[in-house]
Amino acid sequence: MTVIDLEKARKAAETAAAKLAEAEAVEAARQAEKAAERVERQREKDADFLTRWEALDAELQEVGSKSAADAVYEGADPIAAVAHFWVERAKRNAVRAHARSAYYRLHEQHPDDLFARDLPERDMRIADRLEEAIVTASRRHGADLAEKLEAEWMVE
Repeated sequence: MTVIDLEKARKAAETAAAKLAEAEAVEAARQAEKAAERVERQREKDADFLTRWEALDAELQEVGSKSAADAVYEGADPIAAVAHFWVERAKRNAVRAHARSAYYRLHEQHPDDLFARDLPERDMRIADRLEEAIVTASRRHGADLAEKLEAEWMVE
């Protein structure tokens, strides 16, 4: 290879390196813009979620609030009612954790300890809860019959 060939090769390499650097800079700028857009979209979603999380939490609480006693009273499966309660409780904790994360992302600081805190741990004690449900439901059935008997057999 001659000196002229080497010089041509250097120039071609420099030109290619300059084009590569320019392409990398354009790509880096594009990636930075996409990241900024993602951050802004996330901030919007977080702000929106923070306006809704309490309603979602209340909805899950209502869905899971049917007691085992109500289930027994209605002739439904009390074990399913207890399981449903625990499933909805876990979902509520997921909503609360997401609310805390959204708050942190939006405000760049942790919320106070009372904000969207996890529901406290509770022991399932399914046998105790089932016994309590049966006792409560049986009392309700007894009270229903007592009302019916009074209405039918008592003079007003």
